[in-house]
Amino acid sequence: MQTELYFLRSSEQYLAKELLYYAMSLEQSDKNLQDYPKLEQYERNYGTYGGDIGVYMMADGKVAGGAWVRILANGFGYVDQDTPELILTVKPEYRNKGIAKAVMHQLFIEVSKIFSQISMSVSDTNPAISFYEDLGFKKLEGSKHTSPIGRPSFVMLKRLEKPEQEQEIKHLEEECFRKSFRQDL
Repeated sequence: MQTELYFLRSSEQYLAKELLYYAMSLEQSDKNLQDYPKLEQYERNYGTYGGDIGVYMMADGKVAGGAWVRILANGFGYVDQDTPELILTVKPEYRNKGIAKAVMHQLFIEVSKIFSQISMSVSDTNPAISFYEDLGFKKLEGSKHTSPIGRPSFVMLKRLEKPEQEQEIKHLEEECFRKSFRQDL
């Protein structure tokens, strides 16, 4: 599988909306994003607010998945005004192929240049909890809540380290848009 990683730009806000649908596992139901108005804040006007940073992966010419962070005062993974909230998804047909790990590795590099940590809301029954733990996320005690789609959830937090010089090679500069690194997964 030929993959390419791209910086998620404000002009591609439609991708944030499309990927949010999969992040909320709505493909497993007869619901749409419009059925959950509280979810709109996770994609609306992506890229126009300070702190919006994202990447997405193309696999064989198709969008396979992506991740982005936003500062959301009303987010379900809210920790504080200096901690952006993460949204991560990989479309079902591309899961378990290393895409989420590659996307997250690059996102950590990009986000660590501005923020010291990121948070996320995770459903109690999400099978990816151990994946998030392997990435360094830790459950915040006392963070139980109900997700925007009515699932019992909690908040996870990851502290970020500044990228080392070697990692800078993979930095997705704006002027290198569509010239990102390639890798075979």
